[in-house]
Amino acid sequence: MFVSLLSSAFGAVRSRLRTAPTVKMISFSKFILKNLEPILLEWEAFAATLVPEEQRMDRELLRDHGKKMLETIARDLSQPESAQQKSDKSKGAGAGNDGHTAAKVHGADRLALGFTLNSAVAEYRALRASVIRLWQEEIKKTPTAKPAFEDLIRFNEAIDQAITESVTSYSAEKDQQSRVFNTILSNSPDLSFTFDPAAKLNFGNRAFLEFFNLSPQEVVGKRWTDLLAPAGAELHGHVKAVIKRREKLHAEIELKSQGGSVVVFDGIFVPVLTDDQKLEAVAGTMRDITGRIVVEKGNWKKANFDELTGLPNRSLFFDRLEQAVLHSARTGAVTPLLFIDLDRFKQANDSFGHEVGDMLLKFAADRIRACVREADTVARLGGDEFTVILRDVHDAVHIRTVAEKIVKALATPFQIHEHVVQVSASVGVGISPQDAQSTQLLMRNADLAMYSAKRAGRDQVVFFSADLLALPTTESTFGRL
Repeated sequence: MFVSLLSSAFGAVRSRLRTAPTVKMISFSKFILKNLEPILLEWEAFAATLVPEEQRMDRELLRDHGKKMLETIARDLSQPESAQQKSDKSKGAGAGNDGHTAAKVHGADRLALGFTLNSAVAEYRALRASVIRLWQEEIKKTPTAKPAFEDLIRFNEAIDQAITESVTSYSAEKDQQSRVFNTILSNSPDLSFTFDPAAKLNFGNRAFLEFFNLSPQEVVGKRWTDLLAPAGAELHGHVKAVIKRREKLHAEIELKSQGGSVVVFDGIFVPVLTDDQKLEAVAGTMRDITGRIVVEKGNWKKANFDELTGLPNRSLFFDRLEQAVLHSARTGAVTPLLFIDLDRFKQANDSFGHEVGDMLLKFAADRIRACVREADTVARLGGDEFTVILRDVHDAVHIRTVAEKIVKALATPFQIHEHVVQVSASVGVGISPQDAQSTQLLMRNADLAMYSAKRAGRDQVVFFSADLLALPTTESTFGRL
């Protein structure tokens, strides 16, 4: 009987043991690998809220960073942990991996994309939150499951370690950038500077300090008007315009150096804005372009002025004549054109040599220039041919007076070295719009009048008249223009 009762009791125990729920341990390592996709999806969605769309990291690159970090953490959780490792991790120290871990790459990339340090760290908090939330949901699905709390602690330590690596990488990269930028600014020949929103200086690089002969302490808090007068007012206006409009401003600036020479700068002023478009500062650079300006002016002068006499050449003359004729056609204002040819220049050149001939042309140009006003244009077309465009003329008497004055001046003998050189001038006059309403016709008519003066005995002035059109054009100098 006893045996029977004992047997029944053991049977009941065995039955209860068979029907009792089995305790299931959830592997945190396997859980992370199993749920990589939903974890990464949540992380991507959160990361997209941290910076503007144009600064967001490429989706594949973002997933790659997150995936590598989670796989590294899962691999670490699957391995037993020594007492020393536990102690190190509790103090925030990892395994001592000095390589390019996913967390380190993450920090450097976040800096490059314009993330703040807080935003970069916030991503790890979001990653931690996503994993723990999904893990809690997994536990709820299995009531008999026993959470692996030790793995959870190790997971948090791993996330903390990743944050440390990312922050260290971010900070190191930022420090390196600062050193590089400071080195560039310090050694740049360009003047670089920044102003605060009140238009006061808070930084000037070495070139800036040297140009104004100031120390870094003397620059801070100054306005342009404190550094320069009167040019400072214009520059202060540029800074104020950028502050008001929040737009880049480009200007050519002339300043006097400490030695007193004029230096031309190409200046750029740029607003520095926060993410919410608040003005933080105005940054600027000024590049010395004096040499370039000198070359450009030299090239322009070569292209537009006669090298021997310094007068406008054929190209510049025709451009000015075109503008004058158009003005006459539009307003009815009178534009006289004087065509001047030196008489007996070839004989003088042949008799005394080319050096004397060149000097004669230079002196002749000076005498013609002395007979007209500054607003008038005297040009050399080539050889011994000169032209004059008179401006603001109201009567024919003035035109004749100027033309005869030129004839008289050129008839006066020239003393060139030991030679006395005698020439004269034939002057033809054409007037727009009465004689012609185009540049070409005005040139032709003045040339015909000049040739008529030569035929009449030289050393005189002839005004264009319609009867001169009967002369063969081949006999005039117009065909040689």
